Amino acid sequence: MYKIKSFVEEKIKNDTHLLTNFVFAFFPISFILGSFAVNSNLLLFCGLGIYYLKSKILRTKLDWFIKIIFLFFFVVFLSTSLSFFQSLYFQDDSSMSLTRFTKSMLFFRFFLLLITIYYLHQANILKFKYFFITTTFATIFVSLDIIFQYIFGFNTIGLQGHWYNTGFFGDEVIAGGYLQRFSFFAIFFTILTFNNKNYFKFISTSIVVCILGSAILFSGNRMPLIIFIFGLFFILLFDLKIRKIFLTSLVVFLVILNFLISSNDTNKMRLGNFYSDAKGILYVFTEKVFPKLVQDNKNSIVKKDSSTESEKSDSLKFRHQSFHERIFLTAIDTWKFNKILGNGIKAFRFDCLKLKEIPGINMEEDLFPDKKNRLCSQHPHNYYLEVLTETGIVGSIIVLIIAFSFIFFIFKSIKFIKKINFENFILLSAMISLTLETLPLKSTGSLFTTNNATYLILIGSIIGFISGLVGIGG
Repeated sequence: MYKIKSFVEEKIKNDTHLLTNFVFAFFPISFILGSFAVNSNLLLFCGLGIYYLKSKILRTKLDWFIKIIFLFFFVVFLSTSLSFFQSLYFQDDSSMSLTRFTKSMLFFRFFLLLITIYYLHQANILKFKYFFITTTFATIFVSLDIIFQYIFGFNTIGLQGHWYNTGFFGDEVIAGGYLQRFSFFAIFFTILTFNNKNYFKFISTSIVVCILGSAILFSGNRMPLIIFIFGLFFILLFDLKIRKIFLTSLVVFLVILNFLISSNDTNKMRLGNFYSDAKGILYVFTEKVFPKLVQDNKNSIVKKDSSTESEKSDSLKFRHQSFHERIFLTAIDTWKFNKILGNGIKAFRFDCLKLKEIPGINMEEDLFPDKKNRLCSQHPHNYYLEVLTETGIVGSIIVLIIAFSFIFFIFKSIKFIKKINFENFILLSAMISLTLETLPLKSTGSLFTTNNATYLILIGSIIGFISGLVGIGG
């Protein structure tokens, strides 16, 4: 124990910034421990960054891209402030609006995280390779724990598994989402580790892909599994030397996945329910973007049915609406309350209740064919709809500018990723992870929660700073 302590002290003495890098690398582990750990990690990292940088912060100009991101944070604060003052003067109870106003100010801590990473990277203090390593080991460890829980009914620390296998996450059904977010770091790290051993590289990568994919399936989270498979296909589109490895791994995993699903009724049912939910989500976006196409399709059903009137009525039976479909439609309705600046952070959970007062809208659990069926929730379950309803058109435009900037630089950078090294592979891992996390039609958690906001800032920073999207300037 004394030798270990001496070794650590010597390392810190030789590298004065090692502690800062360790704290940054601890983020993937803090996501497992919960929001309190993530917030603590964030504040400690920012504190260390400010301590080491000191006056350099005041002398360095912010890049234009950082300024655009700051503008989004300002719009969040502005829209929530306007909502707060409106409730203060026109409503009796403004306590919840005050809470939301406070949260909009605290939301700036994520911008503090961004600029801390920005300055530390520019000062050559922050090394992303430590983050790469801890992400890999944390992801594989969580995967093995979930598989263990699936087989034995409890995980490695004794937590029971029931309908879902949540592993270390306990009551929160988010294990699959965690693995999907960080899985490609583990896959690319495996390739990098066995780079000089082609035989082991193929075998080890296939094993890791199967472990990660199986764990996501056993977690019971359906969307992360589909997104994970999509990510494997997505890599095949790029002209990389490692495509054969991913193709082999994908084929092996799909064979195993087919066996796991066909041999287990629970897995079959979960994916069956996912299919019906996905159709509902697609219907929402099709109806809003191409309303005439949807109406023409309905009319064609009537024309094709040449039976009796009662049979025609049966052909137009009320279409079942999934949970996510009703939530998405609710988000669009609440956005109409304030189209320009939105309703403010965390407003959806309160504004959706106002729809009860509008004639023709049903907010109950049961569905009614003669009404617009909507549903309340804590958030809209989609990043883009949440930005739309809570920051309006202004916030959405800013987010789209940020998104298209990332897309442009991702495609610009991908052609330069030829060598197999830490920097290229962590950049590639981050690019794929962020792309999968922000797919438009994907159901998500709330953008304004600690875990989601921190994750997006971390992964976005890695892409921006390694690819050169963000640099010194102004």
